[in-house]
Amino acid sequence: MGMAFCSRPSNTVGHMPIRTYLEDHAAFEPDAITAMSQALEQACAALAITASQKHERTVIATRIVDLARSGVVDAKALRDRVLLEAGSAT
Repeated sequence: MGMAFCSRPSNTVGHMPIRTYLEDHAAFEPDAITAMSQALEQACAALAITASQKHERTVIATRIVDLARSGVVDAKALRDRVLLEAGSAT
């Protein structure tokens, strides 16, 4: 079974997938947006959420944005927190 990815590969220049879910891009520093985008891609891959699963992707992205607003801006910490919460929801 192959890995599922949420969107284009994260090495795509200029592509920050989390931006789609941000109402105010200026609210975060560029490094935070990069970390949030990485966390979104990694969490979706770990949860096998594909690009066509828009609702599930939105739920993950919204949680990442909420965590970042509370001060968590490390990609690994964001990913781990979302995965932990997803695991406790099952």
